[in-house]
Amino acid sequence: MRLPFGTCGGPAVNQLVAALASGLAFAGVMSPWAFPSVSLGQLTGAGSGIHLTRGQLDWFTNLPLFMLIPGSVVGGAMAEVIGPRTLLLLLTPLLAASMTAMNFASLEEVQDAGLAEGLLLASRAVQGASAALMNPAVSVYLCEMPEERFRGTLASLVDAWATFGFLLTYVAGSFLSWQSLALVLPACLLLPAFLGLLASPESPQWLMKKGKEKEALRVLEMLRSSPEDVTKELEGATASEEDPSCWEAARMLVRRSTLVPIAVSMFLLQAKELTGNNAVLIYMPQIFQVAGVGMSPGTSSIVVMATRLGFNFVGSALLHRLPRRRFMLAGAALCIAATSALGAFFFLQERGDDVANLGWIPMVALLAFTVGVSVGVGPASWLVAAEILPQRVRNLGFGIGVTGYSLVSFLVSMTFEHVRGAWGSSGLFWSYSAGCVVYALHVLLAVPETRGRSLAEIEDAWGRRSCAGTRRGASETMPE
Repeated sequence: MRLPFGTCGGPAVNQLVAALASGLAFAGVMSPWAFPSVSLGQLTGAGSGIHLTRGQLDWFTNLPLFMLIPGSVVGGAMAEVIGPRTLLLLLTPLLAASMTAMNFASLEEVQDAGLAEGLLLASRAVQGASAALMNPAVSVYLCEMPEERFRGTLASLVDAWATFGFLLTYVAGSFLSWQSLALVLPACLLLPAFLGLLASPESPQWLMKKGKEKEALRVLEMLRSSPEDVTKELEGATASEEDPSCWEAARMLVRRSTLVPIAVSMFLLQAKELTGNNAVLIYMPQIFQVAGVGMSPGTSSIVVMATRLGFNFVGSALLHRLPRRRFMLAGAALCIAATSALGAFFFLQERGDDVANLGWIPMVALLAFTVGVSVGVGPASWLVAAEILPQRVRNLGFGIGVTGYSLVSFLVSMTFEHVRGAWGSSGLFWSYSAGCVVYALHVLLAVPETRGRSLAEIEDAWGRRSCAGTRRGASETMPE
């Protein structure tokens, strides 16, 4: 029985359950990315019956990230057709099964038959495909489910859930064998995510786009705190055009009112990766090993990831109260300072100077970089990238954006060792400083402020900008 509007524990709890379920699903999506960091040592150890070549090791590490490139746009299109929640419900068990299936590679019969390596790579490919299809659906679902006053906090936790997935993998991997880890991660993340999604409704925005007004009304009454909020969203949906066909949606992508926000959204996510965000996450133990901070690389990585998770929640809470653009710019400024300091430290180290008394710089700089990403750059970017997209193509548009993001993230991560070999660690981190500058300029010149605006108001502002035909920056058209 639905609780009355405004009662404690009704709509707020329903929104929280949906946010927790999709957040755990996203943490599960991230866990395959972190898995190689803690498992490759065991897989390649002297006592291992699995013999991966250098090329196979590279693909084992980067397959999930590579699969995001084609998979994200397909996932966005699928979410448009069947709904983001339904897509997550279908793919969460597949991702869990593909992680669990890696255990078969430890069987002697499979190893003796020479099938273990192929089984591991096939499992990683399925993990990558499942995660890629789920990625855009999670962000869109988190953006559309909460009411306006909660949207900033709940939707911006995407980066916190990603951090949680990495941190859980690092911590559990410190105590468990890779076989046990492949079982524990799905049980802790994907199983409760699936159960929570079963108890949650489909996105009301998607239902309204599909003309399912009665079901959308029922869902909105479950999720919104007052009849006025329900009426406002229903009226906004009624004022919009009918849901486009796949061909019509594709044609809409080239309209200025659609193309501009998609381009701004995609480059926001791409510029986020030019800061070195994912590369630092994936190669953090190696960075600490090269820096020689006096603490084991594994322990140092756990400390940094725990710090990142804590500041993710701080950032998400503050995003509800302060302008989003200011957060992104402040985070970028901190990242510029941190990567510049790391570059300077490694420059002195590579030049042969005595850096024994400067061993604190890498830890402090990486902690500062982590704070900048987790408070400003990470959560605000994911939130704003989904908020600024037009409702009628939000799933497809976000899928396109994540595809562009994934391409840049894959290239930055795959070239980590190559760039470090060519330019040294100093040149690597100074290149990330340049990426932070690019990110800050994009936010300053092109990204609108979205705090305090409904999704319909944000979309209307893009439409007015297109109709006016002006070339003014988004900050002028959509002032803070």
